[in-house]
Amino acid sequence: MKISLATLVASSTLTASVAMMTTLVAAPAQAFQISIDPKYGSTENTGASALLDFNFSQFGDRVQLDLGIENTTNGTKGLGATAATLIGVAYEGPELDPDRIRLASYDKLSSNFSKLWNIDGEPPNLAIPVLQGLGVFDVAFSLERENFDVGSADGGLKAGESTAVRFLLDTDYAADDLSNALEAAIKNNTVAIAGRFEQVNAGGGSDNVLGGISANNSVPEPTTMAASFLALGGLSLLKKKFKLKQVD
Repeated sequence: MKISLATLVASSTLTASVAMMTTLVAAPAQAFQISIDPKYGSTENTGASALLDFNFSQFGDRVQLDLGIENTTNGTKGLGATAATLIGVAYEGPELDPDRIRLASYDKLSSNFSKLWNIDGEPPNLAIPVLQGLGVFDVAFSLERENFDVGSADGGLKAGESTAVRFLLDTDYAADDLSNALEAAIKNNTVAIAGRFEQVNAGGGSDNVLGGISANNSVPEPTTMAASFLALGGLSLLKKKFKLKQVD
């Protein structure tokens, strides 16, 4: 039986698994950053922006992703917005093989990003993360709301603020291989990551902005990248929709 990401958020097993995580120690992290910036694409070019800090750690036989999120809106981009509230982040890309990588738990930590979205979730009209002007995304997290791009922005991440969320993945791949493969896929435009901003003081008051690799981001050596591709079968794990697979 398969369950959706949104269903997992509401399950009591998620809370239990997150509590167990605090008793373990993660191995050193493999990291990279993604800038959500109008230079990569924006529906309104308001200048709203953010920085995502991906940190992958080996966590026993699992991989932990700590995702740092900073709203970097500061009036220097696009139409010069100085105020914007980030309400969520969305991912779209190749399909993932649930037999090789599954989401074990999601923890919003101290953030207000309590809702997970999944294109395969239930009910379909509420579970699909849609961003007007950019299309349908596969997986996303946001404030609690009924539609990903429509709703209250109260509790969102304002300009200059930062927070973090955490994902724990069941996978037989190493943390550094997953990190390098995702970084390469973003650079090659194989996957897309976007931020939804509301309460923006420029343009029409909201914006959907795409992300890309920061210019000053540290890049793995070519030999390291190649080794990661071989370990992942050349990204052959990206086969099916990212569904949660219930463990028997």
